[in-house]
Amino acid sequence: MKFAFSTVSCPKWDFETILARAKEYGYDGVEIRGFLNEAILTASNVFLTDPAKIRDQFASAGIEIACLASSIVYSGKKKIDEQLAKDLKAYIDTAAAIGTPLVKVFDTQVKAGQTRDSAGVAMGNWLVPMADYAADRDITIVIENALSFRQSKEMWSILDRLQHPSIACCWDVFNAALTGESPLISVPTLNSKIAYCQIKDAKFGPLGASYTKLGQGDVKGPQFITRLRGIGYEGYVTVEWEKAWLPGLAEPEEVLPDAVKTLKEWMKLGVELEEEPVAAGKH
Repeated sequence: MKFAFSTVSCPKWDFETILARAKEYGYDGVEIRGFLNEAILTASNVFLTDPAKIRDQFASAGIEIACLASSIVYSGKKKIDEQLAKDLKAYIDTAAAIGTPLVKVFDTQVKAGQTRDSAGVAMGNWLVPMADYAADRDITIVIENALSFRQSKEMWSILDRLQHPSIACCWDVFNAALTGESPLISVPTLNSKIAYCQIKDAKFGPLGASYTKLGQGDVKGPQFITRLRGIGYEGYVTVEWEKAWLPGLAEPEEVLPDAVKTLKEWMKLGVELEEEPVAAGKH
C-alpha cells in the first residue's frame, strides 16, 4: 500500500514545493487535481504546464503521480455530456503524457423522476466509450463515490454491470461514512474493484462534518487500512485535505506530516479491528 496527498490540500504550492514536501514528509506519491474549463484553484495546474516537464520533475524526485483527478460528473444532459466527454479525453491524454495510470471522475446525481438504477445505468453507458479510449492509452477511469452512489453495494452493481477493464472504483471512506457505512462492509464488498482510495477525517454532528486530522474524528481509518490490507490492496490511499475549497482549514504544513505518519502507524496494526458493540437499547 502506498500513500499520497492531493494538491487540493496545498493550493498555494507549485510543483517544485509539492515534490519537496512529499519527500520531506515521507509520501510515495501525489494526486494532481486538474482544472480544465473551470476556475484555477491551485498553483499547480497541470493543464498550464508542459506535461513532459511534470513527468520529468516527478521522476527525478522519486515521487509518483498517483492519479489525475477531475470534477467531471455525468449530467444526463446531452450537450453538457458531449463537452464532458471531450474534457475527459483531455484528462486521459494528459494522464498518459505525465505518466499516471488513473483518471478520477465523480459518480452522478440522481435527478427527480429518475430511479437510482436508471441513473447508474445511464452514467455507465456514457462512460464506456471513454473507457475504450482510456484502454488504448493504458489508463483506468476510477469513479469516486462522491454524490448519489456513496455506498458500496450500489457502486459494485454499476461496476459489475459494465465489466470493463478500464473502469474501476475510487473509494472515499469519508463519503461512505457520511451514509453510515463502515469500511468493514465496503472494502470486502468492492474488493478487487477498488483501484484507488481517498481518506479524510471529521467529527460528525447535527450541523454537519467538522474536519479533523486523521485519527481525531469519527471516520474508521484504522479499520479501513486493515481491511484494505486484508484484500491485498497495493494501490494508493490519498489524503484529501480540502484547503482549496475551504481556505479556513489548517495549513497543509500542519496536517500532511501527521497524516502520513498516522497512516503508516495504522499499517502496523496486526489484528483485524471489529465494530464497537452497540450499546444496549441503541439500534
